[in-house]
Order: sequence, then structure tokens, then C-alpha cells
Amino acid sequence: MGTRTCGGFNQTTPTLLETEPVLKIYREARMLKTLLLGWIVLTALAPLCLADGSDSKELTKAATWRWSPGPLWLERMLAWIESSALKNKDSARESANRIAGLEGIELHEGLLQAAAAIDPTIGEFLSGVDQPWSATSYQTLDAQLSSLIANGAIPGWIKPDLQLAFCRALIQNQWIDEASTRLGPLEIDSLSDPATWLFSLGICQHFLLQKQPCVDSLNKLLERESQIPTRYAITARLMLSDIEPLKEDSLDEVARLMSDVERRLGLGRTGKQVRDQEQAIIDKLDKMIEKMEEQQQQQQQQQQQQQQQQKQQQRQKQNNPQQGRQATDDPMPGGGDGQGDVDNKDIGDKSGWGNLPPAARQEALQSITKDLPSHYREVIEAYFKRLSKTPEK
Repeated sequence: MGTRTCGGFNQTTPTLLETEPVLKIYREARMLKTLLLGWIVLTALAPLCLADGSDSKELTKAATWRWSPGPLWLERMLAWIESSALKNKDSARESANRIAGLEGIELHEGLLQAAAAIDPTIGEFLSGVDQPWSATSYQTLDAQLSSLIANGAIPGWIKPDLQLAFCRALIQNQWIDEASTRLGPLEIDSLSDPATWLFSLGICQHFLLQKQPCVDSLNKLLERESQIPTRYAITARLMLSDIEPLKEDSLDEVARLMSDVERRLGLGRTGKQVRDQEQAIIDKLDKMIEKMEEQQQQQQQQQQQQQQQQKQQQRQKQNNPQQGRQATDDPMPGGGDGQGDVDNKDIGDKSGWGNLPPAARQEALQSITKDLPSHYREVIEAYFKRLSKTPEK
């Protein structure tokens, strides 16, 4: 056998590693080492694969929220039934047992139905929430909910779900401010369905143009996108794509503010908050008009500078005829051979040329909306018509 170098030594005989039994053991040891390393890696990544005990096989970021176990809510409900003064507890138990195995919005609604079977005042409140609202519905339901929350016979763990049910009805009837005020203080861990709370909160923030809070709420909701209702996931994605490009002091923002004022006026509100928002809209429009005036002023200044440069060049040619003749001798496109003289125009020396009169200012206001989609223009026109007809309170 030829001489080979192994580990820095010259050898002419097979090394220990070259013998067949040893090579087999060596290969098996390397395979075992590889399997061991793979097992260690998979063990380290297991918490990322199973976020909060979910069955997802994908490597996803662990969600920051979760649903409370369903049996916990059933246990609470049965304990409430036993401590109540109900005469027919069997019927209440039957209603409570229906929530076994439920999760999410189904669990939330099932809890409310079971609570209504225990306490008639809860049933009356929920019946009013589900009915079409009249002019006095909000005041009536608000008073009923306040009474339920103050009722010591109703356990505290069901009260956040009662508030969530009221907020969902508020949103459906365009009472966005009241819904947002009630949703904010609720604790996510106190609710049977955190997904519905996050979804409702995101809707309110989207309506009120609270851009960053809305993005945060919807992104938090989508941490469990594969587990929440499909309608929640699709709507959340649409709201994100709609509000993320929104820029402050843009025409899009002004149109949305006008639409929100119109919603408030439709609810009969003409108080200070509405007037402040109307003033904010006017200020933003004035700011846009001022920007347009500045742009027009800059364009006129540039035109004036160009005219001054042309005058200066003409004076130079008049003071130096030889240079003018040399310039005419140069070839020109199209074969022109004229002197290139132009008539002097009087551009005036009056000040204040950058200020628009009222009529031109109104025309500028109209021009900033000409590129908007038709529904935005309709919103703006309807907004100002509504303003002119609505008396202040």
C-alpha cells in the first residue's frame, strides 16, 4: 500500500479507521449524531410550531391572546344556576349545557342565551338589543345595562360579555363613539370571545380614523387568522389595506371626516364635538388652498424670472451687435436665419398678485376635488348641503 499522510504522520499500512468493522461503527455513530442534533433542533422549535397549544404545523409567531377554556365558562354558569333562586333549574341547566364544546362567537352568544334563562332582566335587555332601534333605544338600553352591571346578584364574569353585546348593537346602529368608549376599558381575558372584541374595536377605530390603534387591533386579531371566523379575517384585511395608506391632511382624510360628520348629523348631533370636527375640515381645506396658492405663486415667480432673463439677453445683444451677428450666423434648426428678437411684454409691477379673490378661491376649492372618485364628491356636496340646513344646538 502506498504511503499516505494521516493526522500529520506518514503511514504505509491501513489505519484503524480503514478497517471495515470500524468504518461501519463510525458511519452509524455519525448518523446517530445527526439524528440527535435534529431532535434537539425540533425540540427547541416546538414552542414556535404550536402557538399556545394550537395544532398548527407551521412555524408561526406565538399569538399574544387566547380563548379561555370552554369548560371554565360552563362550570361558572352551572355554579350560578345552583346559587340562584330559580324554581326550574333543570331548564336553566339544559340551556347552559348547550355551550359545552363551543368557542368564539358561538360561545359568546350561547352564554348570553343561558344567562337570559337565569335572569329575566338579562333576557329583556338582550331582546331590546336585537330589535330595530328607535330614537330612544340607546337611552333605554344604556339605562338597562347600567342596572345590570350594578346588580350584585349577577356574577361579574358575565358582565363584560353583556357590554360586548351592547357594543355590537351600537356599531350596527352607527353609534361608533359610544361603542368605542365602552370597548376600550374591557379586558381581553375577561371575555368569552376576544376575537369579537378585537374585531369590534378595530371597526370603531377605523370609523374614527384612529390609524395606528386600528392597525394594532387588527394585526392582533390576525395573529389567529386561521382560527377566527372567515368574515372577521377578510374584513380585517380589507380595513388594513384601506387605512394604512391614509395620509394626514389629504383629500381622502377630508372626505372621510365629512362622511363621519354626516353620520353624526344623521344621529341628530350638532353639539360641540361636531362643530369642532367641522372646523377641522375647514382648516384642512384652507391649508390645501393655501398650498395651491403657494404653488401658483412659485410658478408665476419662475415665469417672471424667465422673462427677466430673456430681457437681459436682449439687452446684451443690443449692447453688443457683433455678438448678435455671430449668433445669427450659427446654423439653426429649420434653416431659420432671423435675429430672434421678440416684443417686450409689460408684466406689471403691482404687488399682491399671488392672492386669489373669493371667486377664484372658490374655483380653487372645486379644483382640488376634481380628481376625486365620484362618491367622494357626492359626500362633500351632501356634507355642505347638510351643514346649511342643520341648526346648531
